[in-house]
Amino acid sequence: MKTEIAIIMRSKNEMPYARDALSRLRGQRRTDWKLYAVDSGSTDGTLEAIQAFPPEQMVQIAPSEYEPGPVLNRMAALTSEPLIVLLNADAIPLDDQWLEQLVAPVEAGEAEASMSVQVARPDADFIVAYDYARAYDPKNLKAENQDFFSAVACCFRRELWEKHPFKAQGYSEDLAWSRECQKDGARFRLVVGSRVEHSHNFTIPGLFKKRYRHGRAYVDIFGSRPQPVRQALQCAKEIIRDLLYAVRKGRLDTIPFNLAHRYTIHRGLFLGMRDECRERGLL
Repeated sequence: MKTEIAIIMRSKNEMPYARDALSRLRGQRRTDWKLYAVDSGSTDGTLEAIQAFPPEQMVQIAPSEYEPGPVLNRMAALTSEPLIVLLNADAIPLDDQWLEQLVAPVEAGEAEASMSVQVARPDADFIVAYDYARAYDPKNLKAENQDFFSAVACCFRRELWEKHPFKAQGYSEDLAWSRECQKDGARFRLVVGSRVEHSHNFTIPGLFKKRYRHGRAYVDIFGSRPQPVRQALQCAKEIIRDLLYAVRKGRLDTIPFNLAHRYTIHRGLFLGMRDECRERGLL
């Protein structure tokens, strides 16, 4: 059987999830694929687990060398298959049809790129699980041409990447890439039948750092500008929504962290946009 799919796996200290991800990958019904892996300094056994798989090619880089866009471009350039799939080493396919379902709309010519639904891990914080459930609910996310895209588990045509490589600098590289492709007419699809287990519990400082970076990136991606009143109102609206959800689920114990979590997201985004705009002379 001709190999049609290149699966690119990025990793850094992803145990124990990497072992399960590799096991589920090996058990996929689609078998016409090759694994290309890049590891940026794992010390917890992740590298050894991937090497034992083994991948078609294994690239090792120093943690300081890792920048998402250039790394993805480097790995994609090593492949020759017509379809490219990205699967983070900590994203665990939930059944043996994950890959088959993910590539189906791209192979059928119904889309140029597709992404899997991400399901929060069993140990996810209450508010994190709620965010993931909302983010990947088809009722909240358009099936095509959405403004939200994640490279954790996705597929795209090789020629789409050749025409639009990932940006060399900046965060939210997957969102920036999808926006650029869609402006050029590419169709993106959420595949509800393709599911992976993937989520992260952040500390409040860690969450702020992530959202601050996103805020800076959004100035370039969306042309966003800080709007204090509008963002404060949106934050308040979401805090009320979170509160009602916690009450409905009988999880009053989660409310203090939920409040800190939501406020931190909006504060990080606002300050990131503000600082980026100031540095560019846009304010």
